[in-house]
Amino acid sequence: MNVKKPTDYTTMFAALDALMAAGLPQMELYCGIGRVVNGRTEKGAAVAAAAYLNDTYPNASGFSPRNLRRMREFYRTYESTPELLTQAMTIGWTQNVVILEANLTIQARVECLQ
Repeated sequence: MNVKKPTDYTTMFAALDALMAAGLPQMELYCGIGRVVNGRTEKGAAVAAAAYLNDTYPNASGFSPRNLRRMREFYRTYESTPELLTQAMTIGWTQNVVILEANLTIQARVECLQ
């Protein structure tokens, strides 16, 4: 039986609030959310973040648990290659999701981003 352990997400929620208040463009916001969620080791961090964002910002869209896991994966994919991150930030979120889910090599990603 799975028992949900109580987890304090106060710090993560504060970081998410700061990102939402900053008025960032979509790609910068999503990358920032990915960075915040990636900073948590708990398996349910993306789900907790999605629930918080949807409850706190009901007029905002795009914050499903699946999309937050994608944001985390986006951040993980490009965190060690800032030049690729810069290129990825210039295309839309949907295009980035397609590239991420295609499981391309780094060279193939470079070609897609050019």
